[in-house]
Amino acid sequence: MRICIYTSYFPPMLGGAERQTFLLAGGLVESGEEVTVVTQHLPGHPAHEVRHGVEIHRAIRPGRWGVFFGLGLLLTLFAFFARRRDRIDLVHVVGIHLGTYLPCRLRRQSGFRVIVRPMCPGPFGDLATLAAQRFWPIWRGGDAPTVRHLLGTIREADAVVALNRDLVAELVAAGFPPQRIARINNGIPVPEAAWDAARAQTVRQRLGLSDGPLLLCVGRLHKQKGVDMLLRSLPVLVRRYPELTLLLLGNGPLEADLKALAAELDIASRVRFLGFQDPAPYFEAADLFVLPTWGEGISNALLEAMGAGLPCITTRVSGNIEVVRHNDTGLLVEPGQPPGLAEAIARLLEDTTLRRMIGRNARQRVQTTYSVKQMVADYRSLFTHLVMDGTIPAALSAKLDRAT
Repeated sequence: MRICIYTSYFPPMLGGAERQTFLLAGGLVESGEEVTVVTQHLPGHPAHEVRHGVEIHRAIRPGRWGVFFGLGLLLTLFAFFARRRDRIDLVHVVGIHLGTYLPCRLRRQSGFRVIVRPMCPGPFGDLATLAAQRFWPIWRGGDAPTVRHLLGTIREADAVVALNRDLVAELVAAGFPPQRIARINNGIPVPEAAWDAARAQTVRQRLGLSDGPLLLCVGRLHKQKGVDMLLRSLPVLVRRYPELTLLLLGNGPLEADLKALAAELDIASRVRFLGFQDPAPYFEAADLFVLPTWGEGISNALLEAMGAGLPCITTRVSGNIEVVRHNDTGLLVEPGQPPGLAEAIARLLEDTTLRRMIGRNARQRVQTTYSVKQMVADYRSLFTHLVMDGTIPAALSAKLDRAT
């Protein structure tokens, strides 16, 4: 198959969605498929290159602001498909946004199939973000009809991949045909070795980290991730564990506000803002992983922490509740409740047996349910069926509710 993946960002830009796209593209190439990625222009990087067998075109150039952003995006994306549409069997679009409209609009005359994979449901999800977008900065009255037109065309996609049950329900409520919704999990490569106390000490020394309790949170510093709730849970914990340290890996628009909040709470000395970097060694070094998010599709960082055998605490929201089994593969707490979050952290810090059991079970769950191999196999099955006869394999149908 000749597969084109359209994603707004692609490595070296690397968040959870970009990581999943990278893993999928590489897995498809290893399986013998021809894969092209089209993504946004990235200064300092070539407009065209081949990496690990994946042909990458950084051809999309949005305008700098306002309506010019959308015009630039659509025009450059259209130019790409106009040049290559005879060499594409299927387009896989990451996310529902303005750019998703174009391949859905072109699918009939171009003859390729289109699959759309939204990021997540809820107030921070694709549909909510699209509905709130300003398309007519001078005339507000044009925004709602524009969104209706965009969604009407996007709903014509041959398939939509949902990462969790809440997203399935949201898509159906938004008018997407249930028979065209597939359920496919994210997948990650699982480290060969599980978390180990002796190795954790060695890694801590190499990274210059303290010997006290070490909490880790990985993600964008954005309201969706709920990092402010984690900071608000810390004062009571720091009084109980004076040597406790929280490591925050990630960048984002709230960095300055979160640093100010840490200072206001008098915990700035116990919080380290480490920016964006490879989280792998920190999964080895930390005692606990904490993700206080308000909503997810399937969190890549959560899967990676679980796969490393690191005990995890996260919120009882979409996505997380399908990945984590409370008291078995992690602890679930209510979102926006710092006291409950602090209680869960203290519980795991105090109970070594529970901590080890949860880490072991979490790693096993990721190995059996969220592997890259299974993710790639599911997408290949979906792509093959769509190209051959336009159907979704029964095993992937959202109507079967494959969540476990």
